[in-house]
Amino acid sequence: MKNLIIDLRVVRNNLRAIKDRAEGVHVFADISANAGGMGLLPVASFLRDEGIRNFVVSDPGDALLLRKNKFDKERIMMLRSTADPNEIAELLSCGVVCTAGSYDAAVAINGIAEANKIVADIQIKIDSGLGRYGFQPTELDKVAAIYKYMSSLNVVGTFTTFSSSWRSKKQTFAQLDIFNKALDRIIEMGLEPGAAHAVDSAALFKYDIELMDAVRVDTALTGRIPGKPIQGLSKVGFIEAGIEEVGWHPKGHTVGAERSFVTKAPTKIAILSVGYYHGFGVDRYIVEKSLFSIFRWRRRKTFIKINGQRARVLGSVGLMHTIVDVTNIDCTVGDIAILDVDPVNVKGLPIEYR
Repeated sequence: MKNLIIDLRVVRNNLRAIKDRAEGVHVFADISANAGGMGLLPVASFLRDEGIRNFVVSDPGDALLLRKNKFDKERIMMLRSTADPNEIAELLSCGVVCTAGSYDAAVAINGIAEANKIVADIQIKIDSGLGRYGFQPTELDKVAAIYKYMSSLNVVGTFTTFSSSWRSKKQTFAQLDIFNKALDRIIEMGLEPGAAHAVDSAALFKYDIELMDAVRVDTALTGRIPGKPIQGLSKVGFIEAGIEEVGWHPKGHTVGAERSFVTKAPTKIAILSVGYYHGFGVDRYIVEKSLFSIFRWRRRKTFIKINGQRARVLGSVGLMHTIVDVTNIDCTVGDIAILDVDPVNVKGLPIEYR
């Protein structure tokens, strides 16, 4: 038996902290990637019950799924820009706010809207340094052309996305400055940028920063903004798994495969059929850390909980199994182990909501 547990009470508390920090501006819930692994529809429904009316997704399929499940009155925004005519047609058919991050994307959206005799709501994406999508600050003449020549488009917002708000305050504020200057230039041209938004989860909680018209939150909902723990946020997500085997090994016995462990004394071990395939022991930010940080991460001691006590993982977390030291813990096969895990990394497990 193993399940990913999502405690919605913790999500609610995190949302309260988000609203307090947002100081009255709109909260856009970014529920991309299956709501950060928590489950798209259940979490979206929960957030709607808690007063959220603006949702952000990064995949057209998510937007369509929301609309098909009676998210009729909520504003759904497609975060990434797309010039793919099939994706655009799907998005416009269900009233999703599209993002135009290039002149080609704007032309494509306008053409399909015009053919369907509708006016499509769009957001303008400004690239302030992330580099994936967005108009460069030097090509705002192309943005102006959208207002002037594309009558089937209605600009309801303008935004940017920070590249590393969780890691660099200096870079984040530099990118905010780039975005503000672009907004100023758009307004100087006599154009209405709509709702301006740039602040994400990390920027919202780590810095005293200009909030603009809205904030977009994702990792704050799970309480898993990278870096030091943030007051007011609690981690969401853990795996409950039953112990599969319990047994004793003598001194000098090798445990594990990749980064093995040799017992220094007779050791009682418990085996769990949960591994890094399921998302345990995975750090999605490890590629952005320094070599020293990676070295420390690999050498860190990892613990889980069994019957309310901490149990150390022996060796490295395996593909499908984890071995833990339970020498001083009274436990047996079938007892439940608790493994902390970021839901976005989890796969192959059913979700249980509490």
